[in-house]
Amino acid sequence: MRLFITFLLLTPLVGAAVIYGLFSAWGDDLPSPQSLRELEPSMNTVILDQNGEVIDEFFLENRSPRPITEIPALMQEAVLSTEDTRFDDHWGLDVLGILRAAFTNVTHGTIEEGASTITQQLARKLFLTDSQTWNRKLKEAVLAIRLERSFSKDEILELYLNKIYFGEGAYGVEAAAQAYFGKSVDALELQETALLAGILANPSAFHPIRRPENARRRRNLVLRRMLQAGVVDSTQYAMAETTAVVLSPRGKSASKAPYFTEAVRRELADRYGDTHVYTGGLTVHTTLDLTLQTAAVEALEKQIKSIEKQQAHRYKYLKDEATCMGTLAHPEEGTPYLQGAIVAVEPQTGAIRAMVGGRNFTESKFNRATQAVRQPGSAFKPISFTVSIQDGHSTNDIIYDTPLEFEIPGPGKQVQSWEPKNFDLEFRGPVTLRYALMKSLNIPAVRLMEEATPRRVIAMAKSMGIDRNLPPYLSLALGTGEVTPLELTSAYGIFANQGIYSEPYMIERVEDRYGSLVDLRVPKTREVIDERTNALMVSLMQSVMDGGTGASARSSFGFRAPAGGKTGTTDDYSDAWFVGFVPSLACGVWVGFDEKKTIGSRMTGTAAALPAWAGVMKAAVAELGEEEFPIPKGLVQLTTCRDTGLIALPDCPKVRDLFLPGRQPSRTCPIHAQYLAPLFGDEDSRSTWIRRDDATGGTPE
Repeated sequence: MRLFITFLLLTPLVGAAVIYGLFSAWGDDLPSPQSLRELEPSMNTVILDQNGEVIDEFFLENRSPRPITEIPALMQEAVLSTEDTRFDDHWGLDVLGILRAAFTNVTHGTIEEGASTITQQLARKLFLTDSQTWNRKLKEAVLAIRLERSFSKDEILELYLNKIYFGEGAYGVEAAAQAYFGKSVDALELQETALLAGILANPSAFHPIRRPENARRRRNLVLRRMLQAGVVDSTQYAMAETTAVVLSPRGKSASKAPYFTEAVRRELADRYGDTHVYTGGLTVHTTLDLTLQTAAVEALEKQIKSIEKQQAHRYKYLKDEATCMGTLAHPEEGTPYLQGAIVAVEPQTGAIRAMVGGRNFTESKFNRATQAVRQPGSAFKPISFTVSIQDGHSTNDIIYDTPLEFEIPGPGKQVQSWEPKNFDLEFRGPVTLRYALMKSLNIPAVRLMEEATPRRVIAMAKSMGIDRNLPPYLSLALGTGEVTPLELTSAYGIFANQGIYSEPYMIERVEDRYGSLVDLRVPKTREVIDERTNALMVSLMQSVMDGGTGASARSSFGFRAPAGGKTGTTDDYSDAWFVGFVPSLACGVWVGFDEKKTIGSRMTGTAAALPAWAGVMKAAVAELGEEEFPIPKGLVQLTTCRDTGLIALPDCPKVRDLFLPGRQPSRTCPIHAQYLAPLFGDEDSRSTWIRRDDATGGTPE
């Protein structure tokens, strides 16, 4: 008895002497934490869509800190019951726990039990290594005491629960809950909470994916200790012990918009540096609309699969098997299977609402929406037509679709002949500008380019955001320059925004880990086209949708909203485009191979790209609602004949046309009257018109 009393009296004295010795030996060489901010761990940078939904996270250590008030009490008690039952009573070191563990280990002849408190574990994680040396253990003890003197118990527990490693790259209870279960820590059930708490002792040995039986036994041990501590009752314990845990280990690992978030990551790295992006805990509010993004991904994949099935390509993307057949000679150049890109931009601000840069980010990180530079074909025509309208042409002006021949420089000093052709190799004689664009006739486009000059069209393209070295030749009228889908879509956004260009962007604002504003985007806009010229161009491009090469969006895919757009196809069907807009959204679709080769027979912009565009825009209009394009003051509205551009009669194919005051026609259409007038035109009798069947001759691109 005397020996026991002596032991009780001497233990505090020995402990005090040991502590004094520890501080004397190592106190001056160890950090002295003064505030929680000095101990801040690295934090994930979180990427949010426009509605605040998480798209992705960037991190070196997957960590999503939560204040102690937001960590459920059940999670806290599960950890304390397992890792440190005397947490509220000790001062950093649990002397009784040390003695108990020493007795147990000596008795069994092996290391059966540890005695590190949560505070000691935190000290080790914050400042030391995991090396098993006496030097490290003694330093750990000193730091634990200092932590207890500097912070409250709640602060220490909060730091611990946000710092400790759970495996699967997850640090802290929130990241672990997301990594293993795909949900937040406050949504965990009892058996899930116990599983996480059990992992802490050894994330490798108790890994629930790689060692599920070990994890199950450890979970049940945690449940028993929670029962013994009175945290749960016997009914809760019995139910949790027999309930299987359903894991979702990849619930948060895959980005919901990988091409978009990679573009965001690059921009953030340029602004703040890689280290801050991966450890700084930024909250990045982006422009993306995840609902529209999902619709874009699905629409593109559905359409490309349809093309692959129809064309029987040698290489196909086998999405279900997460692999593909075949490889390229140079993998960095792309994939061997058919690819595509979609980008949707809000014209009024430039905010990018959807971005699909390819079919599989893991296989190819090349972003075709922003990095693929391809010829747009006839999708470039609205830019050159804009110059012509700005120069004073009306939409009903007559232009000739008749043979042309030019002498152009050839190899060496030779001169060669160039004869532009229409898609269907037919000539239609005199046609209106409206008809030429809606049916995508090449020869009238070249005539307009010759009149406007390539130099001025290139200047217009640059003002519309296409700042590239475009070829200063007449062939530019047919889209022989190169652009990216984002550039061309943003240019079309001008038509939807009354002639004003909005620079495309992805990041609305950035906040630091404390919620303070770091950066705020201010939209950058400029007027490119006067609003009346713009309204005439919108009217022309609406005709493409209502009766031209984009009409199948309505007839085949049920897209009814007011819209304008244009198809594009390049030689040998190697690039297929459709770019179009409604008043509140512009969207561009490109389909093709990474290597320049044919998509397949008759794979025009109408056939290959437009179906995906229609799918995306139907989803957008369902969300945004239908809108009419505004008509600025000072324009005259008139119903005209699509064929002649004159005032329409009952039998005419009608269009609702717009004119500058004094430029509207005063005569009625002669060829759809009860009698057939032999001549069409003014006094010069420019050409003889004949009735033609527009359903024949194919669909020009």
